[in-house]
Amino acid sequence: MYFSNSFKLPKPQTLFQRCERDCGVVVFAKIAGVSYEEVCNDLPEAHLGTVSVDGWTGWLEQKGFKVLKQEGCPDNIVPCAHLVAPIDDRRYCHWIYRDAEGDIHDPAPSFAAMPADDPRMRNLSCYECKVLTIFVV
Repeated sequence: MYFSNSFKLPKPQTLFQRCERDCGVVVFAKIAGVSYEEVCNDLPEAHLGTVSVDGWTGWLEQKGFKVLKQEGCPDNIVPCAHLVAPIDDRRYCHWIYRDAEGDIHDPAPSFAAMPADDPRMRNLSCYECKVLTIFVV
């Protein structure tokens, strides 16, 4: 019996928050290629969600990266971090990660079952508020 390899499994989420406000920790750890613990050692308040955009860019620069920011969330910059919210209210913004293939990894528990390569994730239609993109070169 012959089975075709044409069936493609959905790409699972790879980033998961450990506490309510630490989405930035897992996203920026991924971008910098460091551990969660290293981010928390460098930025002890990061797990509380209190690190500003400038705080994250400064931390990446201290790690030796050249950091670029762009308003909005274009899909042609990979990998990167996007600051988004499911409703049009900046108080609910959180960080998500776009990998090198353009797939979106949202560390929030509410997105754990959503495939990273789902078209709604890739085009960010799950998010009404698309604020900012941070990427390193």
